[in-house]
Amino acid sequence: MNLSPYPWHRAWLAEHRVTVRERHHAWLLVGREGDGLAQAGLSLAASLLCEHPREGVACGECASCRWLAGSVHPDFVRLAPEESDDDVARLPTIKTDAARGAISFMELSASTERGRVLLVDPATALSRESANALLKAIEEPPANTRWILLASRPAKLLPTIRSRVLKLALPRPDRAAALRWIRAENGALSDPDHALANADGAPLHAVENASGDALEARERLVHDLGNPRELPTLSWGSWVEAGGKSQKRDRFALVLATLHDWLVDWARVRSGLAPSRALSDPTILAGLGANLALAEGLRLRRELLRKLTLPDTTLSARLQVEAILLDYRAKFA
Repeated sequence: MNLSPYPWHRAWLAEHRVTVRERHHAWLLVGREGDGLAQAGLSLAASLLCEHPREGVACGECASCRWLAGSVHPDFVRLAPEESDDDVARLPTIKTDAARGAISFMELSASTERGRVLLVDPATALSRESANALLKAIEEPPANTRWILLASRPAKLLPTIRSRVLKLALPRPDRAAALRWIRAENGALSDPDHALANADGAPLHAVENASGDALEARERLVHDLGNPRELPTLSWGSWVEAGGKSQKRDRFALVLATLHDWLVDWARVRSGLAPSRALSDPTILAGLGANLALAEGLRLRRELLRKLTLPDTTLSARLQVEAILLDYRAKFA
C-alpha cells in the first residue's frame, strides 16, 4: 500500500497538520477523484498513525508506516464498497454489516497512543442504514479515535453527517504540477496537454483515459456523437457488455462521462462560449440539435449525472447505455 501523497497535496497536509491532530475527531475530505482524493485520505490516515510525521506527511519508515504499507496495521480500518457479482450497473454500496463491523473495530483499545483511524472511501457509498450507524458513532466516538470520510459529491451525504464533521477541501493541482506528474507517470504519452485538457485538469483521469483502449474509445464515441443519425447504439451497448465485471463498470462510466462532457460543451457552444474539452469540435457541436431547446439538452445532462451517481439497479449496463444513446439520437439528430 502506497502511503505517499501526490505532490500537490504535500503543502495541504503540512497546512492542516495541526488541525487534524488537535481540532475535532472526524473530517470530511472533499475533492475530485481524478485529483487523488482517495490517496489524500490514505496519506492523512498514515500521518495520524505515523510515529515520526514530517510536515504532515508519514515518514514511511517507522513500524506503524510499515504495518500500514503492508495492510496489517492493528489500528487502521478502511471501509469501502463491495463489488457486485451480477451484470447490473449497480452503485457500489457499503453495506450495514460492514459499517457495523468497522465501528466495532473502532471501539477496541488501540495498540499505541496514537489511537485508531477509520477511513470511509467513499462516504457517498454508505447505505442509509450504514450512514445512520456511522452517524451515531461519530456523535459519541470511542476515546482516541479518528474518522476520515471522503466525498467527491458531499451533497449526497446525509445532512446530519455533514453537520457532525469538519469539512476540509482538497486543492486542485495547478497545470504545471499536473503535467510534471503525468510525464513522470506515463512518459510514452504523446500529448500530455491534450490528455489533461480532456480530463478537465484531473491528472489521474488523464493517465487513466490514455491507458488501454480508453482514449481510443472516447475518441470513437465523440466521433459517433457528432453524427447522431448514424450513432451505433447497439454497438456501444455490446462494447460495454464485452468487459469483465470491473471493466464493465468502467466502460459504463466512460460512455456516460464522455456524453456528459460532450453535452456540456454543446451547451457552451450554444451559449457562445468555446468548448472546454480538446476532443470537442465547436463546428460540429454548433450544428447539432438546431431545433432543440437548451433546457432540454441540459435535462439530458442532469439525467446522465444522476445515472453516474445512482444507476438503475434493475437494468443491465448494456440496456442503460443503449437507452441513453437512443435518447440522445432522438433529440440531436
